[in-house]
Amino acid sequence: MLRFELYATPRMKNADYHHQARDLILEKKWGPLLDVGRARVQAVPEDPIARLLIIAGSLFKGDYREAHEQHDRLFAPPAGDSPAMQDEQQDPRTVLRAFAEQIANEHPESAGARLFFGITLTQIGDLEGALREYKDSTRLDSGDAHTRYFHGQALHALDRVDMAIREYREAVKLAPQDIRMRLNLGSAYYEQGILESAIAQYREAIKLNPSEPFAHYNLGVALADQGRFAPAIAAYKESARLNPQDALVHYALAGAYETSSRPNDAIAEYETAIRLAPALAAAHSKLGWIYYRYNKVPQALDAFEKAIQHDPEDAQSLHGLGLAKLMMRKEDEAVALLKQAYAKEEREDKKRIIRGVLVKAGVFEY
Repeated sequence: MLRFELYATPRMKNADYHHQARDLILEKKWGPLLDVGRARVQAVPEDPIARLLIIAGSLFKGDYREAHEQHDRLFAPPAGDSPAMQDEQQDPRTVLRAFAEQIANEHPESAGARLFFGITLTQIGDLEGALREYKDSTRLDSGDAHTRYFHGQALHALDRVDMAIREYREAVKLAPQDIRMRLNLGSAYYEQGILESAIAQYREAIKLNPSEPFAHYNLGVALADQGRFAPAIAAYKESARLNPQDALVHYALAGAYETSSRPNDAIAEYETAIRLAPALAAAHSKLGWIYYRYNKVPQALDAFEKAIQHDPEDAQSLHGLGLAKLMMRKEDEAVALLKQAYAKEEREDKKRIIRGVLVKAGVFEY
């Protein structure tokens, strides 16, 4: 039988704060629950249950950064040879499950208890178990938008996207002003190729909060997939304005510029992406191909070499570097690189292109 008095302090014993947390969970008072967790962590930083309370409260608040940070701290391996958490009873997953399960078992008809148990199971990686709890919570309170939303997230994570869409849609009906629910619904539509519905949700999210960079970014991605590059560029630019340190936004904007035959703008954005994320191999590779097409061989060579440094398995970077070596009349090096590219390339159309280059170079076995 697990004990929950492992971290007693003069100010508040575990039993006291656990009872306080339980009551807030049963009443679905997630903001005060967040406050309880934060206060407890200040007093006892190693208390896993306190961090779980912060995660739950942060999720309801929409503060995913805080939730992720607390999750990472909670499940980080013990430093050095510390014996902490080595005993099964001290494993945070075991402790957290037992805490939430005890509340759910003692209050089986509480929608809040089942919802909290579902969130806990999600955090420890038991998504199937979480689905059962979310279903039970919905049965007990069908009008709770967060339950439908978290249920949709669990289904989404399990690649049951059609089912996730149904839950997200119900969540949006119940909470039409919640931007997170619209963004997730849009992303699920996007994954199913239902681009117009995805775009509609992203536009609604932007109406609700024009300062949300991810809404603009997602809108740009969906528009670009439709071949609507002018509005996609506008969406990416707004996302970059709102969040200028996001390398992936600059990378996506560069790609839209490249497809729109604006190579100088594309080069500038790829360089910005690389400055923000030097290990972003794809940006180096894309930059290399632009330089290669415009016969700037030394720049192409440098870009492809940096791409391979960060991703030695990328067939397109190996292909590009091989072509650059050919233009520099380094045939032996070029052929070796092209052979590697051919072996690693998975797309048949690209393999045919590489094979054609090898045939011209006199390598007939391909």
